[in-house]
Amino acid sequence: MKHGHYFKKVTHLDAVDVYRVLELFEVTNPCLQHAIKKLLCAGSRGSKDEEQDVQEAIDTLGRYQEIRDEDDMK
Repeated sequence: MKHGHYFKKVTHLDAVDVYRVLELFEVTNPCLQHAIKKLLCAGSRGSKDEEQDVQEAIDTLGRYQEIRDEDDMK
């Protein structure tokens, strides 16, 4: 299968939520987890609109880059 790394077998599951997606794709960095969650549910959680969720994801990804830069300076 072309691009097989984008597909995960989930036949053993009744449902898949954001946290299961993060687990299936082995996303372990908390900044990336937070940004992905924001983007997957942008504007649909009721408390914030899509634009605000996307901006928060961008902000979180900016912090991700800052942390990586800090770690590179060690």
